Formats: sequence, structure tokens, C-alpha cells
Amino acid sequence: MSRKIIYPAAPPVTVLLDPADDAAVTRAALAAHHPAAGRITVHPTPAASGAALALDILAALGKPTELPGDWGKHGPPAWNIAAAWILALPHTRLTVLRTHLLDEKSWSALLTLRRRTGVHLVAVCHTRRPSAAMRTALRDIEHHTVSTDHDPGDLLAEAPTMPAPRRGAESRWITVPALAYLDSHQDFPACHCTPPPAPRPYVPERAYSIDQLAHRLATRTAYPQLAAALATAVFTGAPLAQLYTVRAAHLDADATTLTLHDRYRSRRPGFVTDCGAFTVPTWAQPFLLAAANLVHLSPRGDDSLFFNGPPRTLMRLTEFAEHCRLRPPQPAPSWPRPRTRRKKKPGPPTIQWYNGINMPGLEYVSYEQWLHSGGWKPAPTRRSTRPGGTGPR
Repeated sequence: MSRKIIYPAAPPVTVLLDPADDAAVTRAALAAHHPAAGRITVHPTPAASGAALALDILAALGKPTELPGDWGKHGPPAWNIAAAWILALPHTRLTVLRTHLLDEKSWSALLTLRRRTGVHLVAVCHTRRPSAAMRTALRDIEHHTVSTDHDPGDLLAEAPTMPAPRRGAESRWITVPALAYLDSHQDFPACHCTPPPAPRPYVPERAYSIDQLAHRLATRTAYPQLAAALATAVFTGAPLAQLYTVRAAHLDADATTLTLHDRYRSRRPGFVTDCGAFTVPTWAQPFLLAAANLVHLSPRGDDSLFFNGPPRTLMRLTEFAEHCRLRPPQPAPSWPRPRTRRKKKPGPPTIQWYNGINMPGLEYVSYEQWLHSGGWKPAPTRRSTRPGGTGPR
């Protein structure tokens, strides 16, 4: 059964009047912006309307406003992408400044976003009276009006100061062993079995900086599909061909379990894939939730979780991994290195991806080496004490 979204009930719209257009009110609203606490403040660009306002909301969510590729033209609207992220993350209040400048089309899209996400919409109007478009849009919507001349309550309460997380250098390359076979083109036929739980995750989280990795996935694309697909490849070790077989129904409602199928039980060097239900780690759940939400918000007749939409419209997953400065284990450098009198200025490194056929000199990383690099140690095997017994019990 496909996953469906139950729209949460949205509280009444709050219209906050700022008759004097006080700069202190704008600064206080911007200071209340705290996505981690569920509070988003959007300061629209001048003359923002329609999709431009949706891009401003994505920017407030920490997403890039550029939507490269054909998916930006033929894919789901930016409003659906913003709704998918708001539903996946604990956002409860959306404050929009300069709402008296929005036209009817922008108000219609903004109220649709409120209805889909259940977010508390706070519309700041920097005039003594709402505009005609604003009054028309809110005519049949439950709302109440407050003014900055009186106590606005906690609407403009300053966000708590939190120390910035230590994420390391943004430009540093992170070698992720789980991506070693991402570009493999092995065929994975359809399978409809009910798999058992996966025995253990492919890659331990302590093998590399998960916080830095999740931060890059969250801030370097606005497309939930790209972030969710790469996050799944990281915690399962699944190749690209297997990710194409994942459907929205393979993810449970709270995004804690994801089912991967491999009817052939393919064996690759260092890996054994099989049908199994993987436990989704906490850091990856928002990405998969947002991807599932977008599938429901933008139905296209295909319930593919990661590649829903026209073919060849999203950025290649390997290109997105390089954009996030994530790479698989690379071939060892040639030795001895050639001696040169003049040092050349180092350019961007060329990342080599294993395509499942051949890759001379590729550094071999086995599954056991992954576990060992993450601090996992196998349980000691007990030898048989029976006469002549040499193997484990």
C-alpha cells in the first residue's frame, strides 16, 4: 500500500500589523528565525511573486535557490519542494515579512502551503491596513489580527543562541567506502517478497564524519530525491541500479525502515547483497521523508522514491556526490612519483568511479575493513575443546 500524507490541521493565520514600518520589528522577526526550533522567517526579495517566493522559503530552510537541470523546468513546482521539506522537518511556524506586497497568486500558493503542512502562518503587514489582495485571500480563512503597538506575545521572541556545530572544512573531501560500487550498472530485477530485517548496516557511522556528511546533503541541493538517494547509498552500500528499484511503498510511514530487494542475491567483492529491511539512521530520516512527501505531492504515475519524474532530468548521483565532496576509495597513487623541477598548481582532482566491470588499480576495501575502520570488532570465536576439533563451535 502506497504511503499517503495526512495533512495536519493548521492553526489560524496571524496577521501582525506594523503601522510604523519599524526597522526594529523586521530585525526582531529575523532574529526569531530558528529552523532547528521549528521557526522560519522569510524576508521576500523585492517584487517576489509565485515561484520566486517559494525559492525565498527554500533559502530560509537552508536550501540553495538554484534548481539546475531540466527537473527545474519539467519537475515538481518549487512550492511542492518547499512543502515536502517543511513536512519532513519539525517546522511549526512560518513568518513572512512584507506580505502587504504579495499579489493574489502568491497568497493563494502561500495558503496552499499552509494547508498542506499545517504550519502556523504569521503574515507581517507593514501598513495600517492589509492590502486588498490580502483581505481577499483571508476572507474565508480563519485568522486574527494583532498589532506591534500592543504586546505581540512570543511572535517576535528572539531565538536562543546555540553554538555552531563543528563540521570541519566544507571543501575537504570525505572518502566514503559505501560509495565504492555506487556507479555499478548491475541489473536488479523486480522482486515483491517480504524480506527479513537486514543483519547489520553496511557501513558503521563512526567510519567518517556523519554530521559533516548530513550537513552537506542538506545544504547543497533543494531536491529531496538527490539527498535521499545519496543518503541511502551511504547507509546501505546500494549501487545506483538497485536504488532505481526502490518505491515509495518500500519506506514505512515514519521513515525508520527501508526495504531493498535483490532477487539474484548478487555477490560482489567484499559485499553480499540480499533482500532486506534496513533500519534508517536518524540523520537520514528527514531526507527520505521529504522524498516520500514529494512523491505524494507531485504524482506522475510512477511511485519511484528517488527518481520520480521524467528520465534524465536530475543530476547524476555521482555528480551530486562530487558536488558534496564525497568520493569512493580511490586508486593508490603511482609510485615512484615522477620528479619535476617545477611544481604545477594542483587542479580539481579527478574522481574515479568503479562501474562494476573493471577498474585497474582500484583500492580494494572489503566489508570487514569498513567495520574495522568504524571501530567494530568481531566477537571472539570459541574453539572446540573436543578431540580433534579445530573449528568454531
